Amino acid sequence: MRNFFGYLGRSFITFLQTLSSLYYLFRETLVQSVVLFSDRKKRRRAGILAQVDEIGTRSLPLVLTVAALLGIALTVLISFQMKEVGGYNYIPGFVAVAVFREMGPLITAVIVAGRVGAAFTARIGTMKVSEEILALETMAINPVRFIVVQRFIGLLVSLPALTMLAGFTAVFGGFLFGSTRLGIRPDTYLRETLDVLLFKDMYSGIIKAVIFAIVIVMIGCYRGLIVEGGAEDVGRATMLSVVSSTLAIIVLDTFMTAAFYG
Repeated sequence: MRNFFGYLGRSFITFLQTLSSLYYLFRETLVQSVVLFSDRKKRRRAGILAQVDEIGTRSLPLVLTVAALLGIALTVLISFQMKEVGGYNYIPGFVAVAVFREMGPLITAVIVAGRVGAAFTARIGTMKVSEEILALETMAINPVRFIVVQRFIGLLVSLPALTMLAGFTAVFGGFLFGSTRLGIRPDTYLRETLDVLLFKDMYSGIIKAVIFAIVIVMIGCYRGLIVEGGAEDVGRATMLSVVSSTLAIIVLDTFMTAAFYG
């Protein structure tokens, strides 16, 4: 029992140390972002558009495919319940609200955390174990500005855009299934969707996406920056990055949903 409580205590202290480190990394990232945008030459060399392309454009096919399948799956599940009461016309509103309020931001963030967050950790961790980051410090180049800032800005731009596109794609997937298999008229589907969906549902999803983007890039970069050892440690850090990001996204999503709609 004593060992169990000792383990809990050590884990809690480690958790607080990690939160503190993430806070200081986030603060330094904001400072270096301001420095970057205040200098045109540094901004041009930062490669922000390349990061937006890497994060957003290359994630787009996967995100849209999953979103379309999600919209169809939600429509199928809801239709089983609505069939008993003859409420097929309520399906569009249920699907739109579920997608834009909850499922769209959550699923998109989890996909990006698995694809992009892991890549951040692996690349930065490889730079760390090969002493490239030490070389940057030796040349008086701030590693946060050189490594983290462009990823931070790229994800802040890409994830909200991906989230909105995923939401519309999921609704469109539900529309196709509802109109072809359930016999819901297209004009009825569109009218019911617009009657139920609120602007609050849209901007709450964007706010969630911004918060999730910060979480993904901070955890991904932090795990890479603290890697010590060799290739095995890089792999372990990548795994911890994905797990930590996914857990943090789910916890934050629960609190933000309760704050917006509780």
